[in-house]
This record gives sequence, C-alpha cells and structure tokens, in this order.
Amino acid sequence: MDTVLIITLKRQIPYLIGGTITGIIMAYFYGFLFTIVVNSIIWFIISLVVNKYYWHYTGFKDEMYLFKKYLINRNKTKTS
Repeated sequence: MDTVLIITLKRQIPYLIGGTITGIIMAYFYGFLFTIVVNSIIWFIISLVVNKYYWHYTGFKDEMYLFKKYLINRNKTKTS
C-alpha cells in the first residue's frame, strides 16, 4: 500500500469509528437528516483540532492526493 494512504487512514480511523457510534445514537433520538449534518460538523471540528495539536498536521494535502489517485484509477477502469 502507498505510504500516504496508510498514514491518512491511520489518522482517519478513530473519526470514522467515533462518528459511526455517535451517529447511531443521535439518529435514534433526533432523526436521520439532523444527525448527518450535526454529526459531520462535530467530527470535522474534532478532527481539525486533533490533527492540528496531536499530529501537527494542518491542511488537506493527503486527502487531495488520495482523491486524485481515486480519480485516476476510476478513469483507468472506465476506459478498459
């Protein structure tokens, strides 16, 4: 696997797990649409703070790299 992919996934796994757990709880009490919006905002803010102070990482360089890599692979599979 690509090193950038491993590092990015390592940073994102806790947010995916936490967002899923809180999303399930919030959806039960508040409804699906409200949960999607509020839970996404909350976990985005948490990830920004943690990335800035714990990982000393600001910006979206890795995420943009992964997105470009996905688009390239998607285009390759469409053409073949």
